[in-house]
Amino acid sequence: MIGATAAHTPAPLTDACPDCESTTTVLIEPHTVTRTGLRHMLEEAGLGADVVAVATPDDVPAERLGTCVTLMLSVRSLSGVPSSLSPLLARPCTRLVLLAGALDRDRLHLAAELPVDAVVREQDLSVESLAEMLGALRRGMVSVTRNTMRELLALATDSAGTWAATRPPLSARELDTLRLMSAGLSNRQIAKRMCITVHGVKRHVANILVKLGCQNRTMAVTLGLRLGLVDWDTATRN
Repeated sequence: MIGATAAHTPAPLTDACPDCESTTTVLIEPHTVTRTGLRHMLEEAGLGADVVAVATPDDVPAERLGTCVTLMLSVRSLSGVPSSLSPLLARPCTRLVLLAGALDRDRLHLAAELPVDAVVREQDLSVESLAEMLGALRRGMVSVTRNTMRELLALATDSAGTWAATRPPLSARELDTLRLMSAGLSNRQIAKRMCITVHGVKRHVANILVKLGCQNRTMAVTLGLRLGLVDWDTATRN
């Protein structure tokens, strides 16, 4: 159950997609009490988005959604990758937040098949943290709390030595890209730091995911931490 929080004045919305005319936050949580509490927190966090709260992926009212969508998906809804969410996830302005009471390997494997932009545990939630996380996502940044990152690492099953021996090494530019990814920078911000094009960053990111055998950026950063390719100070600076 989500506890009560203090009043919060919403920060101005900084949206990385200026062409979007409207935004919607969609919460998918099967437990009624938790869903109600989270919906109130999201409404209080503000950021100018409408809030839709439903019990299952099949209940998402596609016709009511704005152009940009932040999808908060409870791990309790992950008995399989929800095919009904495919059209929503295919939108270029959809951001996916995985909401976890606790993480386990089975659900983590299912989540790895989804384009996750942020992972957050229920016990870390507050109106303030939600406002900060949602604002970061709208600016194109990846968001993982420090405690969640540590829990993800604890669930890792392979030793760093095994991965290092079987995975192709990353190039110097790919290592730079991975470290900037771990700091939560968007592709455009990484391109500016590295003085290359956004297309070049996307190519580096694609190579990183292939070489590390990861489905998305969050998992690549997690594995990079385990392998010592990324240091904790960089990953938790934000």
